Parts: sequence; C-alpha cells; structure tokens
Amino acid sequence: PTTATTLYSQLISVNHVNVLVADFGSVLTSVAVPIAEENKMLLFDQTGTGASFFTPSNPYIVLTSLPTSGLWPDSLAQYLIKKGYSRIAIVYATNDFDQSQDQTLVSKLKAANITPVYNNGVPTSTSSYSVLLNNMANTHPQAVIELGYPNNDIAFLQALKASGDHFKMVFTIFPGQLPQLFLTSSGPSSINNVYTYPAPPLLSFSHVNYGLNTTQFESAYKQQTGQSANFLSIAGYNTGLIIQKTLETANSLNQLSLRHAVSHFSGSLTTLDGTFKINSEGAQVGETLPVGKITTTSQGQVSVKFVTSPNS
Repeated sequence: PTTATTLYSQLISVNHVNVLVADFGSVLTSVAVPIAEENKMLLFDQTGTGASFFTPSNPYIVLTSLPTSGLWPDSLAQYLIKKGYSRIAIVYATNDFDQSQDQTLVSKLKAANITPVYNNGVPTSTSSYSVLLNNMANTHPQAVIELGYPNNDIAFLQALKASGDHFKMVFTIFPGQLPQLFLTSSGPSSINNVYTYPAPPLLSFSHVNYGLNTTQFESAYKQQTGQSANFLSIAGYNTGLIIQKTLETANSLNQLSLRHAVSHFSGSLTTLDGTFKINSEGAQVGETLPVGKITTTSQGQVSVKFVTSPNS
C-alpha cells in the first residue's frame, strides 16, 4: 500500500493521466480512493469491493468487475437459511473487504432468527488457524465460514485438513476465483467439497452484448498467452471494456463527464462478467455471485455445482 500510494500520486501529478485504474483488491484500492477524490480523478476500481469506499459525497469512483462486498453474502445467507443450519461459525479478516461481508451475513442470519455460535475477527496477516479452528469446533457448528484473502483461505484449509475436523459445510471465498492457486499450494483435496463463490470463468456467461463471452475470451487468452484464463484476467479484460465504453460515449475527458457516461450506460451492458450496473455511489450492484460446491479430481480438474441460482 505504501508503494501504491506513491505511484497513484505520481500517475496524477507527474504523468497527468486521463484514466486512473486501481490494482487488484481492496487493500491496494483503499489508498487510491482518497487520492482520486482529493485530485478529482475518476478511479476505475477493478475489484476493490470494500463497502466503505462508496459514499454519497464521492463521485470519483466506479467499481467495474465485482459487486460491492456487502452484497456478496446475500446468496450465502440465502443458502444457509434454506438448509436450516442454525449453528454457524464464522471467522473473518478485519479488513474492509471481509468485515463488510461478515456484517451483511450476520445481519441477514439474525433477521432469520439465527445467531452465529462463533463470530470472530482476526488480523488479515493471520497465518495459523489451528487454535481458531479448535475454538470453532468446540461450538459444534454445522457450517464453518472463513472470510479472508487467498493467503488466509489457504492457511485455513491447510489447518482444517491437518485437524481432521469434519463439518457439514465449509465455505471460503477465493477457491471460486483462483482454483489453480489452491491446487498448486495445497493440492486438489484441499478444496474438494468446499463451498465458495464461483466467479468467471467457473461462472460462464454466453449471452453478452459487449466484448467477448466467457468461452471466446478463454480461447483468445489461451492463444495469446499460452495460459488458462482465471478470474484476474477476466476482471482486467472487463475493466478494459468498461473504460472503452466510457471513452466511446463520453463528451470529453473531463472526469465528471467520464463518470456521467458510465452512469448513462449502467444497466444496459452485459459482458463476460455479468450485468454492469452501478448505484449512485459508483458501487457495482449488477454482477451477482452465487454459491457453489467445488469438486476436484486427483489430476487437478475442477468443477462446480451451483447450490444457489447463477445469474447467467
């Protein structure tokens, strides 16, 4: 974040860019938001979904490629309630991204008269979950939810495998975005039968009205790079599409004109990442994430079974 702060400022004051794009994730985006607002520069926020980034007083942010994190747990809460799980244990990292998810999830569960038997926030730097898992297991949960970044998820799933504990449902966020990372770091068994939010390309969109659909992009990306597309490459491509559409339709490079252009086509654009729609604060509300259960083979093949409706 310290390096990002310097570079965002340099892009604006030294390079005098017309278009400013944030790096991946809420941690690196968090330092860009106040800089962009102070300099009256529109920030194209790729995947920084922290709910605190979006306020009525700041028109200088647009979230392009993920829904604001406060919306993510809608499908998860829906599934837990439908399954009748009353004993739910949650551990979450205390950053904007994960904490806002915990707040939404707990709120929706309590509205259904379900109070988590365990709900504990830990530093994002947490790398050992053995004691935490033991504390969660002592509450005899039916469902165990871990909300973190990829390193948190990996450490949690490794600790779960080592513990020998078994629960009816285990949920973590990033296997649905970066399955190959988990296969490489922990092996196929680490995410087998784990629930997650499947993101593109596990969540595939065939009917689009702007840019390539999921299958076309995967083919083109493989041909260009020799690598398989993952969510990060799709998020980057989708951000490019949104910027391209903005420049096609804006009257000028004035930053509020760019923002007005985005608002104008919001809700009418369907890409390989779903429906692009922002609210008045610039938060993405059109792209929804279902809940799915991952299955892996010993050869590392990954498939997903959707347990809530994929909006595709």
